[in-house]
Amino acid sequence: MKPIALLELIRPLNCLMAAFGVLIGFAIAASASNFFVSWQMLAIAMAVAFFVCAGGQAVNDVFDAEIDKKIRPKKPIPSGRIEKQSALIYSIALFAIGNILALWLPVESLLISIAFTAILIIYSAKLQKMKYLGNWIVALGTAFTLLFGASLIGNYAVVVILAASALLANVAREIIKDTQDMGADRGSKISLPMLVNLNLLRMLVLAFYIIAFLLAITAGVIFGFGNFFYPIIITIAMFVFLHSSKLFFEGRIEKAQKFSKIGMLIALIGFFLGAL
Repeated sequence: MKPIALLELIRPLNCLMAAFGVLIGFAIAASASNFFVSWQMLAIAMAVAFFVCAGGQAVNDVFDAEIDKKIRPKKPIPSGRIEKQSALIYSIALFAIGNILALWLPVESLLISIAFTAILIIYSAKLQKMKYLGNWIVALGTAFTLLFGASLIGNYAVVVILAASALLANVAREIIKDTQDMGADRGSKISLPMLVNLNLLRMLVLAFYIIAFLLAITAGVIFGFGNFFYPIIITIAMFVFLHSSKLFFEGRIEKAQKFSKIGMLIALIGFFLGAL
C-alpha cells in the first residue's frame, strides 16, 4: 500500500473544499452575529469536515470497487494499490477522527457531523446504484458544510438560504455529470438521464441554476446579506452557470460540467466575500 494511493483515495481537493465550506458558513453566520468563536474552534470544525469528507470518499470507493473495475480501473482499489479491506478500515478511521474532533465543538455541530457521516455510509452501502437519489446526497455535501460552519455560532437565518442555493446548483452539476457518465453507468447504476428525456433534463438544469441564483439574491435583498461586491460576484457566477446550461443544451456535456464547477466555485467565493 503506497501513501500516494491513500491520498488519491480521499480526493484531497474535495476535502479541502469541504473545509472551505465550513469557513464560508461560519463567516456568513458571524457577519450577522456578535457571538464570539475562537479560531481554534473554527480550525477544529474545518478539520472535522476534511476528515468526514475523506471518510466518505474512501467508503464510496469501497462499495463501488466492482463497478470501478470495469469503468475506472486505474483508481486505487481496482488497480490493486490498496486492498478493499484496508480501504474500509482507512475510511472508518477517517470517520472516527472527524467525529472525535467534533466532541470539542457545540452539540449541534457534533450532531451534524454524526448525521452526515451516517448519510455518507448509507449512501455508499445502499443507495449508490440509485444515482437519481445520490445526486441530492452528493449535493447536500456543500450545503451541510455551510450549515456546519454556522452551527459554531447557532445563527442559520441567511446560511439556510445560501445552503439551498448551493444545493440546487450542485444538483444541476450532478445531472450534467450523470449525463456524461450514462454510458459507463448503464447496467450498474440507475441515473436520472436514464429515466427522463434529455429535453426535460436540460430544462431542469436551467431551472435549478435560476432558482439557485434567485435564492442567493434573496439573501441580500430580504436579509441584507452581502456588500458591494456580493451581487456582482453572484451575477458573474450566474452567467457562468447560464453558459454551462447553454453548453449542455448544445450537447457539449464535458465542457458544461467544467463550467458548472467554475460557477460553483465563483458562487462560494461570493458567499465568503459577501460575509466580510
